[in-house]
Amino acid sequence: VGRYRRDFWKESSIGVVYTNRSTENNLLLGNPVQDRNTLGADLTLSTSEFLGDNVLQFSAFFVGHNPASPLDNSTSLWDRSVRGLRFNFPNQPWSAWVSYREFGDQYDPAVGFNSRNGFKRLQPTINYAPLFERSNVIREIEWGIRYEYLTSLENELLTENLRFTLGEIRFESGESLGVEVSRNFEILDEIFDIRGDGSVIVAPGEYVNWGYELEASSASFRKVSGSIEYEAGGFWTGNISSLELGLTVRPMPGINLGSVYRYAKVTAENSGFNTNLFQIDLGLDFTPDVSLSSNIQFDDVSEVLGTNTRFRWIITPGTDIFFVYNHNWLNNPALDKRFFTIQQGGAMKIVYTYRF
Repeated sequence: VGRYRRDFWKESSIGVVYTNRSTENNLLLGNPVQDRNTLGADLTLSTSEFLGDNVLQFSAFFVGHNPASPLDNSTSLWDRSVRGLRFNFPNQPWSAWVSYREFGDQYDPAVGFNSRNGFKRLQPTINYAPLFERSNVIREIEWGIRYEYLTSLENELLTENLRFTLGEIRFESGESLGVEVSRNFEILDEIFDIRGDGSVIVAPGEYVNWGYELEASSASFRKVSGSIEYEAGGFWTGNISSLELGLTVRPMPGINLGSVYRYAKVTAENSGFNTNLFQIDLGLDFTPDVSLSSNIQFDDVSEVLGTNTRFRWIITPGTDIFFVYNHNWLNNPALDKRFFTIQQGGAMKIVYTYRF
């Protein structure tokens, strides 16, 4: 993986990224393969003097790769690429942005991943968040609208999301309180097996659901802080409600211990299920340059207990060494097997930055 970035003018930049992944003994894989090469470019144009002292930004990018097989003569670079652009106006009290992306239906980089192909997405957002400079209680209140319009490459509507921030209050003490309402439209072109075991099936068709979300949190700088979030609304053929509780403890500088519990209740046509998720995050900062973080998570649907532990050493700003270790256990009471290892692995990464 190689990345080059160069600043120009006062606040703009241009960059390229290249990845290569080679494969040996490709005949053992059944189908012929070839070395994979991905090349991308990005551009950012920015000014902080728009109409006085406002910030205005424009960015664009293009990423494409060669075919996975030397026998591929049916796909074009346009099919194997992703491209997009974005305008951003991040100011106070008004802020807004609009982004547009296209993913080719054969985009599949050998290094990295993406969750969906073959779509176009338009996403405009506008927020209004005035400061209450004369108030000793309220710092700011934010209202906003976020819209997502996602279609196939043939312009057939697939997903439409509309989210209203009816008010997010940030207090001078650091606490916050917010309310959101959302509308979701989704088209299913095939059967959706939610749990993967045939117990909750959603038939193909068009689905429109409304929902709302309430959230409150205390100031993050406190030694003990917390958050609570409640969400409810339509869910395909039924309804969903969820409650999330978060607690963070900082007993002394350099030690952070966080925990999250999330409960969800899903009702669907003639079926339903409940889920519980537990998460613990541990952060240890031994020095400003040396740190250790660990994430532990378990849910009672997959019955998998997973850990991710990362050690980071900042030699100089921009030059880092990472050690990462992952370990997953599966709990299977039906077979009288309690938390046996199903996956483990380690990795080391070195990042070096050369400035000129």
